Amino acid sequence: MNQNNPVPWASIDEATPGALTGASDQSASSQTGLQSFQLGTVGQNVVVETGKKGPKVPLILAAVFLATGLLGLAIGGIAGADMEETFEGLETGPYTSDLLPGEALTHTDDDNAGEKGWYLLISGDPKKDTNENGVPDACDNLGKLSFTDADGDDVGDRVATVDCTAVWDYYDIEGHVIVGVICNTLNDQESETDSFHECEIGQDIFVSNGNNVSMKVVDIDAMILPVLGEIVGSAALMGTSFLAGCCSICGGLVALIIGLLRLGGGKTQTVHYQMN
Repeated sequence: MNQNNPVPWASIDEATPGALTGASDQSASSQTGLQSFQLGTVGQNVVVETGKKGPKVPLILAAVFLATGLLGLAIGGIAGADMEETFEGLETGPYTSDLLPGEALTHTDDDNAGEKGWYLLISGDPKKDTNENGVPDACDNLGKLSFTDADGDDVGDRVATVDCTAVWDYYDIEGHVIVGVICNTLNDQESETDSFHECEIGQDIFVSNGNNVSMKVVDIDAMILPVLGEIVGSAALMGTSFLAGCCSICGGLVALIIGLLRLGGGKTQTVHYQMN
């Protein structure tokens, strides 16, 4: 008679889940871990912010534009100062000559670009006005001026502007009064004293006055011509720099405004995700 084998309860208690179910230890461990995660996990909110644009880039652009604009204005100011210094450094002495009685002034224009002509000078103080008539005393004593051509015809209305009270550019002229200008064939719309004169190339002009007062002339074109390139270059640099500077500052202000608006007015769009 066969003996009944005792039930291995102790073995069952010590058996692993894999042994009871037929699954491997690794699979059972994964399921147990998954169940533990599901049992121990609570609901979580994930927040994502979208749609907000920061002010950083506009403010950087504003700083660059403003710095560039200020630099342009500074360069323009330096160029303007250089041009003014060039004008102040002009000397009339080497281009001043006595105008003798019967001597003709011959109009020339080598580059066909117009001429500044001659200043007509007489000795005297441009600020001295004893009789307070608004005209320098030296001009009161001058008498009548006449401008004639080689045929003796009066051409004063066409070739000269006479005005002792005009605000002429005296450069370094001292001890003399500028009576007027002869053969200024440049048409300067911004200057009331520079009139457009109709002087013909090669035309001889004779100047005289009623009291035989000694006169001198200053060749303005000959004086300016040596520094004309420097003056034009400085003027071009000044104009370009000022224009670029103003445009850059305007662009910088626009970028600054945009940056400030983004700094205080940006709205955040929030998206919520629920994870269980």
